[in-house]
Amino acid sequence: MKKITSIKTRITIWYTTLMFVLIVVVLSLVVGLSYQLSIDSVEKDVILQVTQVTEKLSKRQPGVFEIVESKEEFKNVSIYGTDGKYLVGQYHYDVETIPFRAGLPRKERIGGKDYIVYDTRTPGPRGAPGGFWIRGVESVSSTMLLGRSAIVIMLVFIPLVLLLAAFGGHYITKRAFHPVNNIIKTANEISSQKDISRRIEIAPDSKEDELHQLSVTLNRMLDKIEHLMRQEKQFTSDASHELRTPISVILAQGEYLLDLAEDEKEKELAQTIVEKAKQVSTLVSRLLLLARIDQHRQKFNKEKVDLGVLVDIAIDSMKDFASQKEILLFSTVEEGTIVDADEPLLLSAITNLISNGIKYGNESGHVTLSVSKLGEKTEIVVSDNGIGISKEHLGKIWTRFYRVDDVRNDVYGSNGLGLSMVKSIIELHGGSITVKSEVGKGTEFRILL
Repeated sequence: MKKITSIKTRITIWYTTLMFVLIVVVLSLVVGLSYQLSIDSVEKDVILQVTQVTEKLSKRQPGVFEIVESKEEFKNVSIYGTDGKYLVGQYHYDVETIPFRAGLPRKERIGGKDYIVYDTRTPGPRGAPGGFWIRGVESVSSTMLLGRSAIVIMLVFIPLVLLLAAFGGHYITKRAFHPVNNIIKTANEISSQKDISRRIEIAPDSKEDELHQLSVTLNRMLDKIEHLMRQEKQFTSDASHELRTPISVILAQGEYLLDLAEDEKEKELAQTIVEKAKQVSTLVSRLLLLARIDQHRQKFNKEKVDLGVLVDIAIDSMKDFASQKEILLFSTVEEGTIVDADEPLLLSAITNLISNGIKYGNESGHVTLSVSKLGEKTEIVVSDNGIGISKEHLGKIWTRFYRVDDVRNDVYGSNGLGLSMVKSIIELHGGSITVKSEVGKGTEFRILL
């Protein structure tokens, strides 16, 4: 059974259940108490009538039998001889077989009916030893009917009250949790659209309760986060821009020193300077590109791009690098595959994926690039049979500066920005990129434009 996770649903169920228990308990007590009071009332009425007749008999008033016969208030009283023979009064055929027993009133059931029976014995007049039995009898069927009617009312009333309580509880909790829905909606929009400028909508006439304060607090937090992110992006952009000139100078001086080097030691030192300067130059270029994309300042010139030509250019630029590890490069492109794209940016993304396949491929391995049409979309797949990426790292490879293996990446001069840059470029084109990998078997990147 699926566990109920909605707070609104749980509150509504709890509220309705509590109402059900309270209604059942209260109505049960009311019905039970009413029934008992009715029985008590019947008993008192019977005792009163029997007592009045007993008092008259005790005074030996003549015509007492006639009083019992004619008086309406004595309609439930009859007088019997000591042998149980009916003498006078309201004769009750249903209870004639019940034995006489003096004492408290009792409930007797005869012929499927319930009666309150009260017996008392009084001495007889002079010359009539043994006395009389005086019996009061009153049916409680009307009281039972009242109880059954109350039960029927409960069976009709309780569902209506519960239905009203459920709808009312759901409506109240829905209204109360409306700010929570706004918070969830805004959070999802920020996550899906990556738009940190979104804020939680707060109605001008909303009550300043805890959820209102939470919404205000979250909006303030988002303001602070947006401000800090803008500062970070601006710093990255400014720092990268300022570093370009000195890095270009270092690279130029290093290449000049490499040309002037007279021995192997000097050449080795100059070559190290050139290589590191190129790595830093690549890093700065990527940082600038990412900063411009983040700030929506990146120039994006869409044009018709023939992917067949683009793939050939990418593979040609990587041939020398691939030959160093004896890795073969393969490509298959459906003829006439044209996309609307910024050619330099898309070329940079594809080249980066091929470069990764070479860097982390096995000696004498291969990297394959294929392009095909999928309905209205175009799919680009870059795969290799290299060392692969473990599952624990797959979800993090798009994070900036994240490197799966620092030692391995240092060998290739990786800075952890390549895949982040690729993802940003593909998303800038309105596309998506996914990855599948298995350690020891290789990695596959799939781009959908």
